[in-house]
Amino acid sequence: MLPVTARPLPVGLSMITSGDLDDIESPRIRDYLPRFRAAPPPDPERGDWAAWQDLLASDAGDPAVGPRSAMNFATPEGFATVSSALIALPRFGRPGVHPLFRFAARRPAPSAWSETTV
Repeated sequence: MLPVTARPLPVGLSMITSGDLDDIESPRIRDYLPRFRAAPPPDPERGDWAAWQDLLASDAGDPAVGPRSAMNFATPEGFATVSSALIALPRFGRPGVHPLFRFAARRPAPSAWSETTV
């Protein structure tokens, strides 16, 4: 078993799939990280996560790579996206503003998002 490690996150948007943080060797991160950076960021205080939720639900992938390059995918063998999460961390010095964790089951059909204050 590998030991648990901790490291600081870079400022701004980061993505993780089944590999390392911001790993552009992953077709999903390589193709979708720029899309997330170009999309309007969520406004957690207003409950507006629409643009990023739409990207997480996208089944558009690189045909040369196959279905695993889509954000929301299913392979003929049954390997598929089973969930999506969005996490909002407030900057320091904002007492009373709590981190938010949004979660949705993504297969077999998109479901409603649930939100938890951490």
